[in-house]
Amino acid sequence: MGSRIDEATFLERALSRFGARYDYSEVVYRSYRSPIRIRCKDHPVREIVITPERHLQTTGGCKYCLRNYRNQTLERALRIECDPSDLPVPRLQESAALTPLAGQISEAM
Repeated sequence: MGSRIDEATFLERALSRFGARYDYSEVVYRSYRSPIRIRCKDHPVREIVITPERHLQTTGGCKYCLRNYRNQTLERALRIECDPSDLPVPRLQESAALTPLAGQISEAM
């Protein structure tokens, strides 16, 4: 079993992992699994309540930064991997002819 993680060890690990991304001035450390309060320096209006364990194991806890990161990753992947000429062109006329309900709807209009 590992040694207990105290506040100094947690802060050392958090700063080495995230640098100056989060503000740890409001941390009241009780245990590794008790919630603490931190703030993201990019989005300081929202307070993040997270356990030290979860904070160190995930992307940090700021859902706004996570959303930005996901969007940037998706945009980068689409720029690299997607060629617009490779996308399928929808064929609405063929699909309407194949379904009997679509024919009834178009006749009613």
